[in-house]
Amino acid sequence: MNNIKFKNAKEFIDWVEHQKRFSPKVSLDKMRFYLSLFDNPHEKFKSIHITGTNGKGSTVAFLKSVLRSAGFNVATFTSPYITCFNERICYNENYISDVDLLNIANLIIEKYELIKENGYDLPTFFEFITILAFIYYSKLENLDIVLVEVGMGGRLDATNVITPLVSVITNVTLEHTQILGDTLEKIAKEKLGIVKTNSILVSGNIDKSLISIFDETCKDKSSKHIKSLLTEVEILKKDIYLSEIILDGRKYIINLPGNHQIDNAICAYNVLETLKTVDKKWNAKLNYEIYSKGFKNVFWQGRLEIISDDPLIVIDGCHNIDGVKRVTEFVKQLDYSFKRAIISISADKELETMVKEIEDSFDEIIITKYSYQRSSDIETLSSFIKHKKVIIIPNVVDALSYVKNNNVPISIFLGSLYLVSEVRNIVKPL
Repeated sequence: MNNIKFKNAKEFIDWVEHQKRFSPKVSLDKMRFYLSLFDNPHEKFKSIHITGTNGKGSTVAFLKSVLRSAGFNVATFTSPYITCFNERICYNENYISDVDLLNIANLIIEKYELIKENGYDLPTFFEFITILAFIYYSKLENLDIVLVEVGMGGRLDATNVITPLVSVITNVTLEHTQILGDTLEKIAKEKLGIVKTNSILVSGNIDKSLISIFDETCKDKSSKHIKSLLTEVEILKKDIYLSEIILDGRKYIINLPGNHQIDNAICAYNVLETLKTVDKKWNAKLNYEIYSKGFKNVFWQGRLEIISDDPLIVIDGCHNIDGVKRVTEFVKQLDYSFKRAIISISADKELETMVKEIEDSFDEIIITKYSYQRSSDIETLSSFIKHKKVIIIPNVVDALSYVKNNNVPISIFLGSLYLVSEVRNIVKPL
């Protein structure tokens, strides 16, 4: 292993994509050891830490848009990627360069023998890219803050070595039940693992049954819990592609499609208002005009994103039942005579429940299979569908060709971020 040296970024990406995805963990000691080999880069930047079943990426997008509108230098760590690997690690409007990706990857590889000598397992895929990202952020000059998205859960996630200015939990629904637990309470406790002692937690649209767990956890850690309650917001207009809301007496336009983005905007607003109480530098620049500009200009690829006007094609990376429900709520608002869904879902998901929700909202279902190995096979997926109009098209390229050549008022690709990534890389977005 110590003889490995990647010659280019593509070689590294091909290698890291084939590293093991999970390893049993009871603590973050291994991750802390890895980072100690690089002078603890995670201690050298300020951050906001975001977890939740859904809405993490959109909340990051709202936060970044507002903070950039205020002139702050903002880095982000998100997953998975939609267009290219480098977008996981971003600084302002730029993805990490291939040069930086390559150099830091080789730096990490040089420590592999030392890691083994100390009795630790080698990093998993996500641990590796988290180390890489943290080293990259620690070297950036004039960086104001990093928005760090949790990979899975929270308590034992590789990112949970940071001490953020604010922790955020967008929502809690059932997901990854084999790993995080089979009840909302168990999953909530895993996500609440990101709350540090004497810190601040902002929660989004959390199920009322879980609020007491949130409050108790924060009390036990001498931390403050700030709730984002939709009842405090007046919704003036819910249009197909934007919403107008009154928040603290001011009107804002939310320019991401779907009513669920109101939840994410409100969560981001509360995070930013909380940030203003932490340091006067945030308070000086974050005001109504900046919020308004940031909310209106926000963009988040792969989430109810229109990638073609003629024919109208939308993509959404919803990959669990809660995400699917948010998309179908959007679809039900659309006054179109015919609505088509093109679906491919990862094999480890709740296929039957997700399919049932989808088929109740569309006039036609196309089943396809994305090329990444996690995709459910078509036979399994189709066995759950009872819809009267089902078409099977074995691959994404042919499915996209069919959609383009058989125009209907709207076609939506959904069910997986891997599917969305594949579609987006074929079609040049608007």
